[in-house]
Amino acid sequence: MAISKEERAQLKLLPIRGYCDWKGIPYTTDTPTELRMVDHDSLVVRTKLNRFVWNSTGVKGDLVDFIHYYELGKSDGDSKGPAIKNQLAYARFVKGENIDVSKLYEDNTPRYKFDYDKVFKTQETNVAKDYLVNQRKLNPQFVDNLLKSGAVVQGSRYREGDKLHQNPVIFPWKDVNGKIVGADRQGTEQDFEHYKKRGTSKKIFAGSDTSTGYNLSFGSGDKTLILFESPIDLLSYAQQNHQDMLKSNATLLSVSGTDAKRGLQYLNDAVAAKQAKFNKIIVAFDNDVAGFKAADYFNQFTFKNAITGESIEIERHIPYTGKDWNEQLKAGPLLGPRVISMHDNAKRLDALKKLAVQETQTGKPDYVDVKMSTIQPVKEVSDTESNKQTNKRRSKADRRKENALKNKQIIQEAMGKVAKYQQDPAELKKLLDFTATGLNYSARNSMLIQLQNPKATLLKGYKQWSADGIQVNKGEKGIKIFGAPTNLKTIIAENGEKIRWSDATPEQKQLANNKQLEVRSVKHYPVETVFDVRQTNATAAQLPSMLPNRPIDLATDKSPKHLDAAYKTLLKFADKLKVPVIDQGVDEQIAKRPMTWQGQAKGAFVQSKTNKDEKYILLRSDLTPTDKIHTLAHEIAHAQLHSLQSQNNWPTAIKETQAELSSYVITKNLGIEPGEKSVDYIAGWSKNLKALEGQNTGKIISQALKASTDVTQYLSDNLSNGEVRQPKTTKLLKPDKLAVVEQNYQAINQTNTRHM
Repeated sequence: MAISKEERAQLKLLPIRGYCDWKGIPYTTDTPTELRMVDHDSLVVRTKLNRFVWNSTGVKGDLVDFIHYYELGKSDGDSKGPAIKNQLAYARFVKGENIDVSKLYEDNTPRYKFDYDKVFKTQETNVAKDYLVNQRKLNPQFVDNLLKSGAVVQGSRYREGDKLHQNPVIFPWKDVNGKIVGADRQGTEQDFEHYKKRGTSKKIFAGSDTSTGYNLSFGSGDKTLILFESPIDLLSYAQQNHQDMLKSNATLLSVSGTDAKRGLQYLNDAVAAKQAKFNKIIVAFDNDVAGFKAADYFNQFTFKNAITGESIEIERHIPYTGKDWNEQLKAGPLLGPRVISMHDNAKRLDALKKLAVQETQTGKPDYVDVKMSTIQPVKEVSDTESNKQTNKRRSKADRRKENALKNKQIIQEAMGKVAKYQQDPAELKKLLDFTATGLNYSARNSMLIQLQNPKATLLKGYKQWSADGIQVNKGEKGIKIFGAPTNLKTIIAENGEKIRWSDATPEQKQLANNKQLEVRSVKHYPVETVFDVRQTNATAAQLPSMLPNRPIDLATDKSPKHLDAAYKTLLKFADKLKVPVIDQGVDEQIAKRPMTWQGQAKGAFVQSKTNKDEKYILLRSDLTPTDKIHTLAHEIAHAQLHSLQSQNNWPTAIKETQAELSSYVITKNLGIEPGEKSVDYIAGWSKNLKALEGQNTGKIISQALKASTDVTQYLSDNLSNGEVRQPKTTKLLKPDKLAVVEQNYQAINQTNTRHM
């Protein structure tokens, strides 16, 4: 039957927004005249024009185009017949309900009255439980409690498009008075042909009251409000943090999207109807641009509870692993939330926006890859030797000077051999392996030890060995290193000579007291003598107690707990450097960077040219746990050594070499072995050093080793000693209807590290 001209005009008036409400397609309201789709937030509907534009694809049009391209996922070459069929079905619904589309959205009251009794449900729960437990990895007992209480139900099979789908999971929404006023429907089967982004159907039932959403309360539920993007995220978070929610009397609310204002509406309704004493809002949206953007709404205002008159604290929670809470739950073990401030949320949002926009109006990137700098190396100016004669002093001072001169000659002779690290990769590897043992020698001392005795392993002074009941063998030649610096009161003689106060004559001290000679506090590095364990009578049985324990040893135990602990401690170190780490949502930015000799870049250290305090480490989201640790260690070295504020203007190859030297030591210290090809890699680093003729190889290596030693000492101070803690069975404080009565928790060291 042909459609008349008048009927065509009526079809064109059908609102895209009304169709979304009818079909349960989730969207957010950015402004009174604009809607934004939840699944693809680059698709914007302009309600006054009743048109849409999909910015990321360039597609735009009317309702038929919206159905064709967005809902059905069709392309230009496909027939629009199915889209027109859906449009006509909506038209019949509007006509049958006597809906005046011209007045449909004069206010925010839904025109479709939600009725939970009309939602098709089943008594069976097997499909819903299988989906929640086996696909979403929720605790079986937790799921049983949800199903028994009616907090989750199994829906009847439903037809969508041309396919009959298996039973969905229904998440009923309750308002602040406990009445069911809406619901989410979550598909339980994978169907990427129809649902390309998620793989499953997802719908909000028509007429649902968007002043609320799917919610669960713990304890009294009137002190802390926690917001989520979906019911699955809400349940995943609940399982990971159940005891904390009981303590904080929390209500968890899903807004089924990223409309942060819905959380405030729910809070206001609860305060008005129940005199709720909420004093905290936690925004637990996803760890991505959309999540940070939505959460930023709460950074723009201050909030007070109208009942208590107290300010409402706002906090941001993001998962340690993955984009959302279910990804973290499936990754295991239970990790809990990473807590950041709303100020940090705003900074990360700004960083992600800047990273997404690679070029400024001038066509030049605002953020530069610091390690790719083309600044040419600057020659180091060496100090000139002083030829001034010293005055005669007491014999004690003379002996000290003689010893100092002898020690200086030994050290200079040792450092003169540093060029061998340019020539022999095996020697460079020995130095790196020694530094990685965790003996906590400075970079300079590590080099001095290896250059004087390449076989050295465990070193102590003569008195230290004696205190352990061990004697240094007679006739052994010690190794000279620098001791801890001390500030010495020093007199500056008329000829410029520096004289220790203890070595000065009474006349010199008198002149100094009368301010006729200058007195300074001079930092002094005493030269000390140490002996290797091979130079003593120590037995094999005594060695284990003297060797340093690695904080954890990933060579013998690569458990998820230890890998995660190592990664999180490196994150804390980066946080100490004030360099946020972004390990989600930046894969495209990293992919655009130049290929390295190892293939596509795994990470990057970037810094703003316009604001040098803005520095970030970017990591690909698909890295294995050990790759994440190695790459983060590499980028931390760049952050330590190669920021725009540093004076280390080495060529790119040297910067990369320093970062690799440092990360080698850090990962080796953790027990991650470099593998059989490590000598080949080190040969490449030696080659880079060799190519830098006339430059100070010792300085380059020393900087890299100092950077790594700073990290390994931090790891030693902040990681456990590697013992595997057994899971503990913890009783919940106050069981409720939805509680998992007993839950195993690993003793995870949680940190508040900033991480994007």
